[in-house]
Amino acid sequence: MGQTISVSAQIEIEASLAVVHSIFMDFARYKEWHECWTVEVVDRNKRPADLKVGDQLRVNMRGMPMVFHPYVGGNSSESFVWEERLPGILYGRHHFIFASSEVTPGGTTFIQREDFQGSVTVFFSQKSANDRGVSANWEAFNQALKKEAERVVALA
Repeated sequence: MGQTISVSAQIEIEASLAVVHSIFMDFARYKEWHECWTVEVVDRNKRPADLKVGDQLRVNMRGMPMVFHPYVGGNSSESFVWEERLPGILYGRHHFIFASSEVTPGGTTFIQREDFQGSVTVFFSQKSANDRGVSANWEAFNQALKKEAERVVALA
């Protein structure tokens, strides 16, 4: 399948894993706290918390020229994964990881990482993927998630 290019963005959040995960999984509220992305469950009868491997999403990321329809690759309290395939051309597996912070007591380390594989990856390097703004979009999302989670904690 060719080389693998991995891109990531990470942030420390002064809020518990449960708070950060709950905000992340509430796709319908995304527009209330950021403008980076919209995520919708294609099957309107399913809630994000109930998504299983193979369920489909509709995702629109600001700055991307298209809406894409990834499939859920995993859904737990520690991570959420979606996968997108363009057969023979590109395969991407996007991880959203919720880890207990080793820096912020009681806090969360939130990590986004995508592993890209496929024939087109021969034209990219780790640096070129970042230079194309891939991680910049994720960093904007991470900042917005941090701000919302810390706002929710402050109100409690």
